[in-house]
Amino acid sequence: MHLNQSLKTDGRYPNSAPDFGGAIEVDNEGNVNGVDVTMPVLNFTETHTMAGTRVSTSYKKTLAALTGTVNKSSFRGFSAGEVLFLGASGTKRSRKATAPWEITFRFAVSPNKVGFRVGDIQVNRKCGWDYLWVRYADKVAEGGRNVVKKPVAAYVEQVYPEGDFGNLGLGN
Repeated sequence: MHLNQSLKTDGRYPNSAPDFGGAIEVDNEGNVNGVDVTMPVLNFTETHTMAGTRVSTSYKKTLAALTGTVNKSSFRGFSAGEVLFLGASGTKRSRKATAPWEITFRFAVSPNKVGFRVGDIQVNRKCGWDYLWVRYADKVAEGGRNVVKKPVAAYVEQVYPEGDFGNLGLGN
């Protein structure tokens, strides 16, 4: 995940260094370049055996349509917005129409965040798979000695559609 804004600045050296309000890797032109970090994500799979009659073309289309969606209601103990369905793969055990399928479902979990700060901006809520981005502006700081980039707006964008994971047919 690419971050342009830190959780907090633990230090500036020397003390007279400009305070960028948590903006990361600000260059001499004032661009906020940020840093790539590992996103806190739990990946898990579930493998289910399903009757051959249940794994119809319609069901396969449902799986395809749900791939790349987030849960619109709680799922496997996670709140709405935290689970991303990454897709499924399966194998039919024989050529018989009624032969069972073994299907593996892949998921990723990113926790929702509530009530946090981006610089001086309070953000009320960000679902796990929403995208947070920050708008920066020049601000005069340190008694007029420096012009720095400071966060002036934060945006939480929904980038994955919601899906009804009940349609996966996995039960509780």
